Amino acid sequence: MIVLAVFVCLDCSPPEKEDNEALAQLNEFIQEFTSKGGSRQFTTDMSAATFASELSETKAQLAKLRSIDKTSLTGDDLIDFKFAESLLAGRELEQEKMLPWKKNPRLYMAFTRISNVIDRPGDGADKIKEIEERLKFVPLQLSNASRQLEMYVPRFQELSLFMAENGSVLFDEELPAFIKEQGNDAAHLTGLTLEAKNALESFIIFLRDELPTRPEGDFAVGEETYNEMLKGQFLTDYDADSLWKFGWEKFNATLAELVEVAKKIDPNKNWKQIAYEIKQEYPDPEDMIAAHQEWVDKAGIHIKSNDLIPIPWPERVFVVPRAEYLRKTSYYGNFSSARSMDKDSIFTSEWMINPFEDQWDEQRKQEYLVEHDWGVIIITAPHETYGGHHVQSLYQLHNPRPLRKNNGISIFSEGWGLYNEQLMQETGFFPNERIYLRQLQLRLWRNARVIYDVGMHTGRLSYEEAINIMTDQVGFLRWAAQLEIDSSTARPGYFIGYFMGMSEILLMREEYKKKMGDQFSLRDFHERLLKIGNMPPSLMREALLM
Repeated sequence: MIVLAVFVCLDCSPPEKEDNEALAQLNEFIQEFTSKGGSRQFTTDMSAATFASELSETKAQLAKLRSIDKTSLTGDDLIDFKFAESLLAGRELEQEKMLPWKKNPRLYMAFTRISNVIDRPGDGADKIKEIEERLKFVPLQLSNASRQLEMYVPRFQELSLFMAENGSVLFDEELPAFIKEQGNDAAHLTGLTLEAKNALESFIIFLRDELPTRPEGDFAVGEETYNEMLKGQFLTDYDADSLWKFGWEKFNATLAELVEVAKKIDPNKNWKQIAYEIKQEYPDPEDMIAAHQEWVDKAGIHIKSNDLIPIPWPERVFVVPRAEYLRKTSYYGNFSSARSMDKDSIFTSEWMINPFEDQWDEQRKQEYLVEHDWGVIIITAPHETYGGHHVQSLYQLHNPRPLRKNNGISIFSEGWGLYNEQLMQETGFFPNERIYLRQLQLRLWRNARVIYDVGMHTGRLSYEEAINIMTDQVGFLRWAAQLEIDSSTARPGYFIGYFMGMSEILLMREEYKKKMGDQFSLRDFHERLLKIGNMPPSLMREALLM
């Protein structure tokens, strides 16, 4: 049972009429705003006119929100106003200045998400209806991509071609199997599948032959736009310059910690030598999924038995292989949070990892194994599952405030994941100092993300220099570093959330501890923080300490 605290103000005056009007306007706005969420990007033609219309809609929504007298709002209502404004400010910035639809072909390949529809729990008729709607737009989306991509960004083209070529398995195997399984009710999807397949084949030719002939461009968004993102969307006090300095300061501080821990383990070796040895210890490749599942389960036991975070819902996490066409979008994998109960009435999340593949050559096999060592498994399991993304997403799913239930931001959610790595170290989950050193190395990676994200998108750092930081200073192999850097080029600002978010959560913990005194507990802090939502840290702090 979930018990929500209700705070009653005994000495407050009744709200004035205009206060009620402002709150009513805000609630009406939020209801309209949340009703427009979901999968709209998958069911539009992605034409230039559509993108222009979306920008106009965003500007109209911002104007409507800002017409509300926010001086009449207080407490959580004022926080919701600020959160909605930050979300729209970020959307406006992307639509008006970042313009990914002019340079990133992967944006148009929304068809890849149809696999998620096929695989998720749910009624077959509902799946058929949604797949039909999405399939109808695939030829339009890919045709518009061929017309609207104005610039050739070499790495974007390479990654898009890989995704498109591997995405053909959806039309060749997955959809035909689904149609066969569903019988006559899905027979009409066969023609749509063929049309989408033909459109994809034409798009592959475009990506391979025509796109490289267009003017070469850059993925960087520029310093002015980056600063607007930091201030308007993330609500931080940083600009690009101060964030760049912060990133290097924390990077060097983590390096110093690594040196100290290495001395304790073996004073005759430096931290890189020890980290290299740790990375040579990995599960049997055929047992990779099972090894991840083992440490997911152990992380869950640790969180629950130590009463670190209450989890009042029936839930579980499965580790599964990642779909093939997604495997070049990151070197490790991704996490899919439960959005509803499954057929067993349990909230089930999935941690999808890139599996070991027998067809690789020996070098590729060895490179994979040393990036999936026991250390990274033990440390990443809490980040993704208990009590990281799996637990945070459950709290967000059950948030009673619609805006916070349906919206989140990486600067808290990814910060929360990294915070859980630190929490597990503090509470004795990691088995020895060697795993602690590996944790610090992985934190150094997140420190580096701050540096290369702000650096590459504001011209302080080149693509190759970013890769060199990851290989020479953090210790990644080049192929893994390249996939890591690629993600940042396409998602400006996302990766700064890990370390910045963790830092802000640790500061909030100290502030809340001072406020509560002897009444402080980690369980209470975590529960209160997660019940607030998934917002910029400045808003989380405001709600926590109000």
